[in-house]
Amino acid sequence: MGLSRGGPRAYNAPMINKPQITSELKRSLDLMIPFFDWDEALLRKSYGPGKWTAKEILCHVVDTELVLHMRARHILCEPYVQIVPFDQDKWTRTLAYKQRNLGLARRTWTTNREAIIEMVDLVPEPLFGREGKHPENPSYRAWDVVNYVETHARHHYGQLLAIRDGSPWPPPRPEPSE
Repeated sequence: MGLSRGGPRAYNAPMINKPQITSELKRSLDLMIPFFDWDEALLRKSYGPGKWTAKEILCHVVDTELVLHMRARHILCEPYVQIVPFDQDKWTRTLAYKQRNLGLARRTWTTNREAIIEMVDLVPEPLFGREGKHPENPSYRAWDVVNYVETHARHHYGQLLAIRDGSPWPPPRPEPSE
């Protein structure tokens, strides 16, 4: 199973202007950094039974962004390249997320995120419309991959806030008013 967990992900996000996506990537970078500095007790907590711990979430974000960065580069340089899905749970177990050094993970993530931002700044916007072949997604453009970098981090940011606050995730939806 790839990143889609339960079916094809809706790709083909509308083209987002470069200054906007760059700003969003920088903002989510700033928002996520403090989580890497949590104490061990908080890093061992989860937002629910059977769910990843904060440390596992952070390591997942690091590895996923490394994969997404490489996918974007492949698509930009080699249009229609075959994209290989990955099983995030196998990565969590095999790559020893519970034992990972979070200082190294933070440096890896920060450097990789800065390289993604640089790539967005330097590569001409029309090239981001190039597509790769992903078995779970019929249209998988470089732009979709870059957009997913930011939305994926934001998704896990919500989980980390829930862990910090001891609240459920996803947050309960308000009852509809009559």
